Amino acid sequence: MQRFVGGAAVAAAMGVLATAAVSSPRSQDDARVHAFLEAYGGLVDSVRYDEHDVVFSLGRGAIHFQDGRMLDADRLDRTRQCDPIFYPYSLEPLTRPLPPPQGLPTPCTDLLESLWGTTEREVRAHGRLVSFLDHPMFVNDLLVEPLAAIERDLLARAARDAAVATWMAELDITYSFANREIAGSETQSYHAWGLAIDLVPSSYEGGAVYWRWSRVFNRDEWHQIPVERRWSPPQYVIETFENHGFVWGGKWAHFDVIHFEYRPAILLYNRMIAE
Repeated sequence: MQRFVGGAAVAAAMGVLATAAVSSPRSQDDARVHAFLEAYGGLVDSVRYDEHDVVFSLGRGAIHFQDGRMLDADRLDRTRQCDPIFYPYSLEPLTRPLPPPQGLPTPCTDLLESLWGTTEREVRAHGRLVSFLDHPMFVNDLLVEPLAAIERDLLARAARDAAVATWMAELDITYSFANREIAGSETQSYHAWGLAIDLVPSSYEGGAVYWRWSRVFNRDEWHQIPVERRWSPPQYVIETFENHGFVWGGKWAHFDVIHFEYRPAILLYNRMIAE
């Protein structure tokens, strides 16, 4: 067993992975562990490698890596009750609908609860009000720098890209923090921790926007709605968010085209397995 104590830097955390090969080869080779440490190494106090487990000390205590799920020590029996925090995410532009979804998403939230809390007061202590393209939003502190970088990139691009300039001009409503559950489930949304944002235009121009709304009109085949019939931000906007750690809800089987979620580990993981 190898232990890394007290170092929060990503480089140091990745160094521990390299030294863990003898006692924990599975963990050493797991791209998901690499991606998590690269994305969140600054929040990790220590990492412990056991024969069949990786334990991250962060936030309120220990979080166990269980086949892609991040679980509190008291909830290790929930591996079949919630989804892994990692999933396949296309790094290419969306050109066709995804295969039919297998049930509603039920992400594990133990990691989020450990880092940011469970009550609105606790969550708000880790966030602040920001302005994004002249729209106010209350977001988790993790989003402040990425959103500022995204804004700089979009403003520069808009000077020579009419589609981006139009999207910015038609941006009507933005919001992030909302203490709510994923629609149709009992699992808290990433909005509940200020880690997701919705960017609502003044018009959807008749395009499909959200899977649940589409399901009302086409109960059995909503997931087959062609990409060209779905509203979408310009491709440059999507790629800019992805370059700064956000996944786009338009690439989900349960599509939500106005939704961006800060999930840098998922993007890093998919880049790693694509190499």
